[in-house]
Amino acid sequence: MKKYIVLILLSALTIAGFAQQKKYTLSGEMKDAKTGEELVGASVYVEELKTGVTTNSYGFYSLSLPSGSYTIVFSYIGYESIKKQVDLSSNQKIKMELKEADKQLKEIIVNTDKPNSNNVEQNKMSVVKLDIKEVKKIPLLLGEVDIIKAVQLLPGIQAAGDGSSNLIVRGGNIDHNLVLLDEAVVYNPSHVLGFFSVFNGDAIKDFEIYKGGIPAQYGGRLASVLDVRMKDGNSKDYNVSGGIGVLSSRLTIEGPIVKNKSSFMISARRSYFDLFFPLSTQLNGTQAYFGDLNVKLNYTLSDKDKVFLSAYYGRDKLGFGGIFGFGWGNLTTTARWNHIFNSKLFVNTTFAYSRYDYNFDLNISKNLNFTRTNFINDLNFKIDGNYYISPKSNLKFGIKQNYYVFEPGNRTPITSESIISAASLPSKRAYEQDYYLSHIYKFGSRATVEYGARLSIFSNIGTGRSINYVGGTPTVVDNGYIKQNSIDTVNPYTNYSAGQVYNTYYGFEPRFNFTYLLNSSSSIKTSYNRMFQYMHLIQNVTASTGQEFWTPSDNYIKPQMADQVALGYFKNFRENTLEFSVEVYYKWMKNTVEIRNGADIQFNEAVEGQVVAGQGRAYGIEFFLRKQRGKTTGWLSYTLAKSERQADNINDGKWYPFRFDRRNYITLVLSQELSKRVSVGASFIYATGEAFTIATGRTNYFGDPTPSVLYGSRNSARFPDYSRLDLSLTINQKKTEAKPLWIFKKRAFEGSWVFSLYNAYGRKNTYTVSYDTNDQGVPTVYKWYLFTFVPAITYNFKF
Repeated sequence: MKKYIVLILLSALTIAGFAQQKKYTLSGEMKDAKTGEELVGASVYVEELKTGVTTNSYGFYSLSLPSGSYTIVFSYIGYESIKKQVDLSSNQKIKMELKEADKQLKEIIVNTDKPNSNNVEQNKMSVVKLDIKEVKKIPLLLGEVDIIKAVQLLPGIQAAGDGSSNLIVRGGNIDHNLVLLDEAVVYNPSHVLGFFSVFNGDAIKDFEIYKGGIPAQYGGRLASVLDVRMKDGNSKDYNVSGGIGVLSSRLTIEGPIVKNKSSFMISARRSYFDLFFPLSTQLNGTQAYFGDLNVKLNYTLSDKDKVFLSAYYGRDKLGFGGIFGFGWGNLTTTARWNHIFNSKLFVNTTFAYSRYDYNFDLNISKNLNFTRTNFINDLNFKIDGNYYISPKSNLKFGIKQNYYVFEPGNRTPITSESIISAASLPSKRAYEQDYYLSHIYKFGSRATVEYGARLSIFSNIGTGRSINYVGGTPTVVDNGYIKQNSIDTVNPYTNYSAGQVYNTYYGFEPRFNFTYLLNSSSSIKTSYNRMFQYMHLIQNVTASTGQEFWTPSDNYIKPQMADQVALGYFKNFRENTLEFSVEVYYKWMKNTVEIRNGADIQFNEAVEGQVVAGQGRAYGIEFFLRKQRGKTTGWLSYTLAKSERQADNINDGKWYPFRFDRRNYITLVLSQELSKRVSVGASFIYATGEAFTIATGRTNYFGDPTPSVLYGSRNSARFPDYSRLDLSLTINQKKTEAKPLWIFKKRAFEGSWVFSLYNAYGRKNTYTVSYDTNDQGVPTVYKWYLFTFVPAITYNFKF
């Protein structure tokens, strides 16, 4: 009897399935009509159903609809929208190319460059995406186009010190930010002690930064994800662009290898102020320069397959009179394969390699000299998939495998007469596995939810060794002070053979995002994410000086963990031309790595004895108002926040302000077109001063004639408030017809002059303080600053 009941139920379900209206899939790609570049985050909207999707990171979209006739609107911010009638009676592929807003289309135009309501409707919060064209309008130091400096003008994000390229995001530390370039990790995004970033604006297509609500495909850092994508290269025509500035010059060449099928992009940049040092008797012998190179190739194998190859190399070198110097560099390479299995399943496979190395050179004499080097290698393989179930349902999944090699220190003498002997710290190796799954579902026309999780597994593996301490702990408390514990003299080390797993951590990371539309112009959003971080940057200073190094979690240093919740209200005004949002957040941090007082981190294998585990909390409210269309564009942001740390036996175990805790942070960015050829820009920052540990007195220890400085509670004092105004003037030349090089056809030549003034009213913002005695022998506090006003001029060209 049960057998027949089952058969009847199965038959009923089958008949019901056939009775339903059959669905078909509309899929394809969206590209820039002029360059062939994929449009990421472009909108595909079905007017009749009032639903739609956005393109993924490779410009691909897919939506399944009941059979019938539909009006599909293809749109992207800054581009003309296209309305297309589609009779869907079978699966269809539509590749759409959009032209920029100032170009005329032969197809049906829908409200030229009409702003969309993605700010309200998309199930994303704590995320900001900027177009590189928007960044180029912002006045920045020495006229350099710098996406990180632009990001630092957004709510909840600040610079780690005046002029720094390091990010502080919602109370996180410098190393709590995952920086990706074409899916490869950039371990140090700074040039010239942090004054400039490694990202050449001419080589960048777009980028977005996640401060919270971080999707499950990202992991490994506590605070943020900065996802940067290089240009693919123009697949339709050859282009040359570049700029000549006060600090550096740059040149970019791109074009088709096989028209509409394959393209390349090469972009180079180098500073040249070091070329003028020999003209100065004071600076002769000084070295100071940076350079970088971006290369990208792509090839469309078929309608279903496309491959990408990209690479970045950057180098910094600073030296003084041949006596000492330091340098660092990043190398990233990425190979990706996009494959469309069918109209619903899109998969991207990636091999990526990252290397970050740094060196310190000392050459006082032929008897006293050495070179010290450190590096980290990161090799990873990952697969990311999108399964488009329906316009209301999308499944994301993936795996990632990482192999790390940490070389914490190698020291070699420069000359054979040097009294400094060669030495090496033992290398460390680790293997990380990540698996994630998330589901996006839309309930009716108002509610959208994304829920998922990420499982991370981090293992320390041989060849390597760990130190054995007396009592099993790397630090002890002596008279209220933390110091490194004694190493076991009988059995000082435990050695591990190649491939041997000797320690493993597991991290379960749930993720959640929810959006509810109140009406067509407003919504509320909430998010939660848990993040684990297994790698830690050990440094005493904020600027990149070659003295810092990365170290993995191990037997003694536990993984850092953060939980963050956020709630926001989003509202658009004036037909989506004005975007407003307000977000509140709270973040808990566990096992933060805190440098103990008196730590010795230079060429020290026992790094776990120099740090202690702490905890942190950060909370605040962020206001953001942005206008992206019209002759006047820009944004206004205000952040009210607090960030604290606590660790046993630091500051008597009491909570203390995080160094970059700033209660108030206000930014204003404006760009005004005065005419078709002339525009002006301005940016303003006001912030509460950074926290620091102030000196409270001096004493002579054990009869030492040189007095030592005594310090008060950690980070109990504040620098003066910070403020800065930057200005720019851009003058575009008239477009002219020219034939610049013999390989090019006659084409339009575009040029522009950019005049900028950094710190227009010359405020001497405090960078650091030091303590010394003046000429009369009186103890004195000295305040150091970096810049007053800095003028610059840059000439940009394109043909």
